[in-house]
Amino acid sequence: MLTQEEFELWCRRLNLTEATIKVVEQIRSSQPSRLVGGGKKNVAGRYPSRKMGVTIQFESHRNELAHIYKLEHDEDVLEFYDQPPPIFLDYLSKKGRRNYHSHTPDFFVIRNNSAGWEECKTEKDLLKLAQDSPNRWQREDESKWRCPPAEEYASQFGLYYAVRSSAEISSIFVRNFVWLEDYFQNKQLEVDEAITSAVLTLVKTQPGITLANITNQVQQASVDHLNILIATDRVYVDLYTTFLGQPEEVEVFLDQEEAFAHMQMSKISAPADASNVCAFKITVGTSICWDGIIWQIVNTGEKSIGLLKDDGKFIDLLNETFEELVSKGKITGLSVFEESTINTEVEELINKASKQDLKEANTRYRAIEPFLNGTSSTKPNRTQRRWIASYRKAEKIYTKGFIGLFPRHKNKGWYREGIPEEVRLLMEEHIKENYENIKQPCIRHAYKSFKEVCDEKGLKPPSNESYRQAVRNRPLHEQMKKRMGDRAAYKEEPFYWYLYREETPPHGDRPFEIGHIDHTEADAELLSSIMLNLGVDYSNINEILNMGRAWATLLLDAYCRRVLAIYMTFDPPSYRSDMMVLRICVQKYGRLPQIIVMDGGPDFKGTYFEALLAYFRITKKQRPAAKARYGSVIESFFGVADKEFWHNLMGNTQIMKNVRQVTKGVNPKNHAVWTLTKLYAYFCEYCYEVYDTCPHPALKMSPREAFNIGIARTGIREHMFITEEEFKLLALPSPKDQEGSRKVTQEGIKINYLYYWHPSFSRIRNTKVQVKFDPFDITLAYAYVNGQWTKCHSRELRELQGHSEKELMIAAAELKKLNQLQNKQFNDITGKKLAQFFSRIEMEEAALTPAWRQAKKAIQVQRQKDRELKQVHAQIEGQLIEPDKDGLLTIDTPIAIATETLTVQPTETFKSEVDDVDLDETFKPLEEW
Repeated sequence: MLTQEEFELWCRRLNLTEATIKVVEQIRSSQPSRLVGGGKKNVAGRYPSRKMGVTIQFESHRNELAHIYKLEHDEDVLEFYDQPPPIFLDYLSKKGRRNYHSHTPDFFVIRNNSAGWEECKTEKDLLKLAQDSPNRWQREDESKWRCPPAEEYASQFGLYYAVRSSAEISSIFVRNFVWLEDYFQNKQLEVDEAITSAVLTLVKTQPGITLANITNQVQQASVDHLNILIATDRVYVDLYTTFLGQPEEVEVFLDQEEAFAHMQMSKISAPADASNVCAFKITVGTSICWDGIIWQIVNTGEKSIGLLKDDGKFIDLLNETFEELVSKGKITGLSVFEESTINTEVEELINKASKQDLKEANTRYRAIEPFLNGTSSTKPNRTQRRWIASYRKAEKIYTKGFIGLFPRHKNKGWYREGIPEEVRLLMEEHIKENYENIKQPCIRHAYKSFKEVCDEKGLKPPSNESYRQAVRNRPLHEQMKKRMGDRAAYKEEPFYWYLYREETPPHGDRPFEIGHIDHTEADAELLSSIMLNLGVDYSNINEILNMGRAWATLLLDAYCRRVLAIYMTFDPPSYRSDMMVLRICVQKYGRLPQIIVMDGGPDFKGTYFEALLAYFRITKKQRPAAKARYGSVIESFFGVADKEFWHNLMGNTQIMKNVRQVTKGVNPKNHAVWTLTKLYAYFCEYCYEVYDTCPHPALKMSPREAFNIGIARTGIREHMFITEEEFKLLALPSPKDQEGSRKVTQEGIKINYLYYWHPSFSRIRNTKVQVKFDPFDITLAYAYVNGQWTKCHSRELRELQGHSEKELMIAAAELKKLNQLQNKQFNDITGKKLAQFFSRIEMEEAALTPAWRQAKKAIQVQRQKDRELKQVHAQIEGQLIEPDKDGLLTIDTPIAIATETLTVQPTETFKSEVDDVDLDETFKPLEEW
């Protein structure tokens, strides 16, 4: 990105006018004029640009993201900005009406010697737009498009406007860029000097040597070493011609000039006389070329060879004469193009033949085979003579006589259109308007309506079956879309098997290239482990123990289908779950995927989450709404997990799909036996051990094997490893207001109604500092003081110990509601009031107002869920939480996957703390459990 001095120097070098400089400065200093969305079909997202130092929006990962890759790699591009301020277009419509409107281009690009706007469109859309608006979109040649009104607007400032078609995208370059993107770092990556010297010496002595040969001859050179040398321009590889994932085909040179010279020298054309000589076999049926005329060998005798021309003329050449003509090059075999033409026709005829046709052709051949070989003692009948003639004719044309024995039953019959053209067009129009609509009429009623239309126009209506056949012949996807909407028609939408071209796989070329994050609600009712440890009577299970269903968040690698991380909680999907699943991935593998695909949930659009992705240079892709195929790998896993894991548990909820048939005896809530801790342990074992080691039908191997093979083939990429402490600090969220900063006062820094203090604050009073807070423990916060993050503690440490941010938000909302009901002013919520509020709830005062009871329920339910979640967090950290003598939760030994059966010991009936009845003052608070 240019500094202000470099930008001013660039303006003076290009002699830009004051008006042009003002336009460019406005673009450089402005935020994107709009937030993009993929709409119903496109995958939108954000790309963390190394060149610009910010995230760049894209509306299509097939088109705009590919263009961003090109701009990022192009040395001629100095800066590029997404969604610049709109420009105004003035042109005539197709009907001659004047159109004047604003238009927001996709990018504004500053190059070494020029600058201008660039708009990305698919070739398919441009062809349609050129028909609808020929004065705005015009085709210059096979691959170039223009927008004259936009060019006219740009020319007044001395700038350009370019239309970038998807036909210009090189799928090989896109794959190579994604392959090398991990190595395009701000810090210079280094390779051992001995390895570098050996590789450079080998490339210098053998220009054009392949990557596979380099790794074979230089044993110390790994895939990572070669990728670093290519990314840092120590060696040259043409990224537009060969994919780096095929090392046996990638040619390596010292620089681009040497590669160009080598390519020119390798272009050696064959001599003209040699190019006309084609080898051939002297057998019956072989076609040859003699003086520009095609002949066919029909006889190979001991003394002569018989040749047959297309017009039926036959000649006989002596073998010596034939061999002399061949040696002189006067007789040659057919060229590859002519042979391929004949082969294509034969292949087409074979493809059109049904199984019954082949069976009948075999029967005919067996009947005439004795006559063809001359071994039959009888004469052929008329039918056999016809078959023999067809066989001989096919031998002359296709050199395959068997083709002539195919029956021609499909060509029989009367193929004249039985319905008049006027009636057929009327019927098509009637189907579009009267059958394909949201009323969803049946075909019988639509046909009756069509008959009335025909009677009114004096036309003879077709039969009911003809009308039905016309309905069936309509495109099914378009028909369902008009009758039942987009979502119902989605299952009939054509599949996209590749991203750009046929050679581009949709799920990446290596592990950790594409990851999918999604949430699903566990299909099992859970119990409270805390209540079970207290010895709750099993008869009160519905009212006391049942915790409902948990939410599972998964991160899955698209290439090898491996589950990288799992997180479970009672809380609905939020940024906390997203951060935790990424944190677990860092714990297990020390790195994160290069691209993460997610749905349009609000938890993925938060500032904390997007800032984390940008810091680690992760491209965010958001799949369209109600388009499950864009997340097919993880959606498919959810279905597999349902069948293999969730639906085999006690208390599974699959019966709840037919809720009207559910009775008390089969209600999953009455059969729940699992707790969150044990369920999380067994689900991790299923995903990390069982599913991971079973063959996957799409891979023909297990996800673990595919992962290990992919890492060995594509490189470990150790420079992308992340430490857990670095990720943990970066994953902590900042307050949304005041740009994440707080002013240090006499009481400390205030975050979410609470004050936090650190001794260093006494020296920096009345200054602003960047702050972060722990969403799972509201007693802790972090402030950036003197170049480092320092841990701060809440003043109300004892009362608020162990409470989460969500509990705090519930308490604040309930306190506001309470004071509204009591007609009190409560504009300022303080940490002291919140601490007192928690204490009042846990003391269980004898007389509670309805508002206090509602607040008590919400806080205690959330507190109970958070206590359950602490056991999961301890399990992630490799620790086990067990109740001590007093019922307190303590951390003991490292955890192992539990295998014991969950049992409940019935004891005296325990009274629920969330019951509406008043409790006596001797009730023990939660801290004493």
